[in-house]
Amino acid sequence: MTNQTISSLTGHFNFFLATVMAFFAIYGLISVTLSRLTKTVFQGKAILKLFALASLLAFILEIAVFNYPSHLRHFSGAEFHTLEVSPQDSTILFTTDPTVSAKRIFKPKITQDSRGNIDSVSATDEIVFENLDRRITSLHIRPVFRNNDFLALHIRATDETDTRGFTRFLHDGFPHDNHIPVQYFGKVSKLSVQILGDTGEFSQITVNKPIPFYFSGLRILVIACLFFVIILCASRKFRARAIYFLFEYKFNPADKKQKFVYAFMVILVLLFSGISAFTSTSKFWQEYVGDWQYNIFLVDALLAGRPYLDVGRPEMLQVAERPYDLQWLWENGFGASDWWYGDWAYYNGKFYSYFGIVPAIILFAPWKLITGDYLPNYVGIFIFMAISIILMAMLWRHCVKKYMPGTRFIFYLLGFLALFFASALFGPLRFTRFYSIVSSGGFMFTIAGILLLLKSVARERPNGLKLFFACLCFALAVGCRPNLVFVSILVPVVLWKYRSFKTAALIMIPYIIVAIPLCYYNYIRFGSIFDFGVNYNLTNINTSGYNLLNPIDRILNTFVNFLSYIFSLNTYSHLFPYVECHPVGGFINWAPKRFYDKGVGIINFPIVFFWFLYFKNLFAKNKIKPQTFYLSTTFLAIAAITILLNSWLIGVSGRYIIDYAFFLILPSIFYAYYWCNGQPCCNNQTRNRLKITYTLLVVSIFVGLFLFATDVTNDQTPSNPVLYRYLQYSLGFVNNF
Repeated sequence: MTNQTISSLTGHFNFFLATVMAFFAIYGLISVTLSRLTKTVFQGKAILKLFALASLLAFILEIAVFNYPSHLRHFSGAEFHTLEVSPQDSTILFTTDPTVSAKRIFKPKITQDSRGNIDSVSATDEIVFENLDRRITSLHIRPVFRNNDFLALHIRATDETDTRGFTRFLHDGFPHDNHIPVQYFGKVSKLSVQILGDTGEFSQITVNKPIPFYFSGLRILVIACLFFVIILCASRKFRARAIYFLFEYKFNPADKKQKFVYAFMVILVLLFSGISAFTSTSKFWQEYVGDWQYNIFLVDALLAGRPYLDVGRPEMLQVAERPYDLQWLWENGFGASDWWYGDWAYYNGKFYSYFGIVPAIILFAPWKLITGDYLPNYVGIFIFMAISIILMAMLWRHCVKKYMPGTRFIFYLLGFLALFFASALFGPLRFTRFYSIVSSGGFMFTIAGILLLLKSVARERPNGLKLFFACLCFALAVGCRPNLVFVSILVPVVLWKYRSFKTAALIMIPYIIVAIPLCYYNYIRFGSIFDFGVNYNLTNINTSGYNLLNPIDRILNTFVNFLSYIFSLNTYSHLFPYVECHPVGGFINWAPKRFYDKGVGIINFPIVFFWFLYFKNLFAKNKIKPQTFYLSTTFLAIAAITILLNSWLIGVSGRYIIDYAFFLILPSIFYAYYWCNGQPCCNNQTRNRLKITYTLLVVSIFVGLFLFATDVTNDQTPSNPVLYRYLQYSLGFVNNF
């Protein structure tokens, strides 16, 4: 979606939601003032009346508190705005108040490259007002945006006590941002407004223009729901019913109402995922040729029957002494785009894509053949992730039916949401570049393989057809992400008691079917059936240089990266989005560091604290192991091997978490269930354990939810600025202004 489309949809959504909540608020006002009438007209709709009352309270809070800048008009001085530039002096601006003098200043800025050559020339636009002598409470800026969808302003003023300034961002498509509330001590004598960088210029500035009311429908809804819960909790009848649903109401696979609720929740998750994916990619990445590696150039190569990418001038790199050292290339005149593209594989004068070929074969190339158009990266990623979500919902339901008899329905719902939000699906859904295509495809085949494998042994004898396709999915996952080969460890573990030559044949055939073309594809590209091209990748990771590190440095680097994947803490604050991942690194691994990127340790999802129960059970003597003990052990082993491999070969990156997070979250939920239900205990103890479990699940869900709004890598902020600003304005109760 373009920024204009997202801006329009955000505006329409806000207007619709605010209008709906206004109707509820009006009904709440009527129910308070005309209680007898509402009892007659709305008889039997007590819940609706309570929500209407909560909506009325939310609107009152919206007007009185969250729109406080609108009330500043009662304390401001005279209003004026800028006019045209003086024909005699281009630095002089006319204003509607002749007592105020205004100057316009353009400051040129020249940047140079490493050799001292001029790299770019830009200018900053600044307007300075003097002789104001009035109280200032607001500014209204009408900018002209140039290259970006947002620009930064620095506002500085001298009041009766001091000179102070602050920075503010304006977003194209969110016009309420143009109204800037300011708070100074007494009268202001001088004011300057400067655009930081060459991102735009001023069209008009109005001082002390009244700030209009802005009703955020999303914020009103959230606050109304909070008030609604508080009001309901005051009711003894509701508390009793809530206790029943939380602690007594159990999952029933035959209950149609439960099926509907679960299906509706899955649909909401799919809708949320679609919004995340389609609002992630910026205009720059859509137009950047280097980002077309997979969905265009690789597709063209496959349809033409050649392994290399026919674009650019890779033959020119043959004269480079160190073609895989990007720093050396930059310093010796081999500029990017003219000579190479980041994260393209270079070998013997040709460009290749070292990313797994399976998604291109099953989706992107057929799409081109059928439609004649190229499928955008983010659309393909969403297709894979949407299928993954549906399969994960089916897998979770199967696990609950088979391994968790008598589980509470609320636990069932929260468990699925925890799987979605804590399994790092925010990575590919928010970082929708070609890197995430193979991650999302590999995740899809992994979940499909696990589901088919577990269903194949649902009866006394394994189902051969399901087993065949389960192994085929595991093999195709390797064709997306080679490090997913370790997921196949599940096959012998699950089928151990069904050992036979017939079963072995069903297992081997699909792997052979996929392995032969993959090995051939590797051979015609890099001369080896086992070489996927990682050592020939043109990336910030100097692979050849890293291989020259001594063993102690590599082991230290791997150890620190391994710990980072597990224990690296997010940054938590009272400001939206409340949870942010930060660059992993520190003093200990600056020297051997290989990859500097943002990540998030799995410990940030507190549901994993139930690992301790697993390890307690692992070393306990004469203790009956849960039904999922060996399955959980295998999952944890797969996660450990994957983390170790990523730490050794690549380093730490936020987008690699999806490779292993699911294998850590699902066993954690298994043991959360056994802790609450697997041991005989009194009713109060069970309830207390459920309360703790629900809390850990909810916290894990909210951490993952807000990570959808943050930057998970250092390559891109994967959020549309207008959408991000709307969410910040609606959900950021402190930093709205």
